[in-house]
Amino acid sequence: MKEKKKEHRILFTVIFLGVVTEAIGRYYGARGIYNSWVFNLGFLYLETIVIWYYFLTIFRKGHYQKIFTVGIVLFSIWFVFNSFFLQGFWETFQTYTVIISSLSIILCCLWFFYSIVVKNWLSEKSLLWFPAFWVICFVFFFYTASFMYFTSLGYLIGLDRHLIFILGSILRTLSGLMYMAMAMAYLLPYFQKKFFLAPEK
Repeated sequence: MKEKKKEHRILFTVIFLGVVTEAIGRYYGARGIYNSWVFNLGFLYLETIVIWYYFLTIFRKGHYQKIFTVGIVLFSIWFVFNSFFLQGFWETFQTYTVIISSLSIILCCLWFFYSIVVKNWLSEKSLLWFPAFWVICFVFFFYTASFMYFTSLGYLIGLDRHLIFILGSILRTLSGLMYMAMAMAYLLPYFQKKFFLAPEK
């Protein structure tokens, strides 16, 4: 129960970061103020670390703690280096950091799926009613799309702007679905108990 509450708090933090980052970014953007730093800090750096921490609570093993700690340190060093020497922090959205962040989260998702399929990690549980499964599925969908979008952005710039707008809209839709899944997934046990495990009268 304690672990579940921790997972709830982490997912709430991810949703909160997403909403606040989007709201502040849109506020500055509508007024012609540079807003790239908002997305660099809120979406690329803080949200990535919080999602990593969510995976850490899911795996719950000592050696993963060391891996994620090293990952956070290396990612922080990269973020500072990129901010000062490569793409900047205030005026430019860090596409390099998006690629690294997305790839790292995709690998975490793949390890989760590998643990389920190969290691029979959840052999005694039903995936249908396991909240983390749905959360990680939608995280995987969004960050895979994000990785593909930003790695090919250099080629997309030369294409029709309308197509770029459509692809960006798809990415934003997947982002919204991911946050929705985070908000709804932990209601699954309640629905299971309420509608499927109720005692017969």
